[in-house]
Amino acid sequence: MKSRSAPLLLLLTLCACGAREEGIRLHLGLDLRPTRPALVEGSARQFTNDQGDRITLERAHVTLSSVEIFPCQTSSAWRWLRMLSPIGTAEAHEANTPRRLGTPHVSGLERPDGEPWELGTLQPPPGSYCRAHLVFAPADADAEGLLPEVDMEGRTLLLEGQLLPASGGPARPFRLESASLTNAEVWLEGLSLTPDALEASRTLHLAYDRWLDGVDLASPGAAEQVLRNVAGSATIGP
Repeated sequence: MKSRSAPLLLLLTLCACGAREEGIRLHLGLDLRPTRPALVEGSARQFTNDQGDRITLERAHVTLSSVEIFPCQTSSAWRWLRMLSPIGTAEAHEANTPRRLGTPHVSGLERPDGEPWELGTLQPPPGSYCRAHLVFAPADADAEGLLPEVDMEGRTLLLEGQLLPASGGPARPFRLESASLTNAEVWLEGLSLTPDALEASRTLHLAYDRWLDGVDLASPGAAEQVLRNVAGSATIGP
């Protein structure tokens, strides 16, 4: 006769495999930087988009709601555990876990290009991690990086500036804002966190010069397209 405790012992064994190793730390940061030449004047940025239009960003703020890292491989045991506790739909403000930072952060162009904000530190179980899931969602009152002069509460994106068309004509002012939610995934290139390599740092990069690529500023969905471009511009590196 089989012991009734066998399933419980299996579950405990599987959970132990994901136990957090004391001392393991993954420090995460976020910066804004261009992928093409850009002129920096204080908190303003001038650059050319993919259509040749000359863009001046006078104000740009975006809310990164959460960052979660995932292991490189999913064994049958881990798949079984994920069936017991599936990853749900991302919400605007998620709880922190050993593998997820759930505190929203608002970032803008006040800092020099490439100078990172500290997002926080994860304490994941030991292992190799290959991807990070990013959620961009509206800031709440507890978001980090809120500024008195910029009302980002309830907003995911706020852009203000001017566009000088490549086809000629006067510069056109624009203001775009969004309270929508969007997601992105970036690859960690096999990040290993083990008892022999307890600590690592990674920085998320958002390429602001790509945010207005392919966007018709006169269209009703311009702000949502820009927000998707923000998510699509994300990369990660040391």
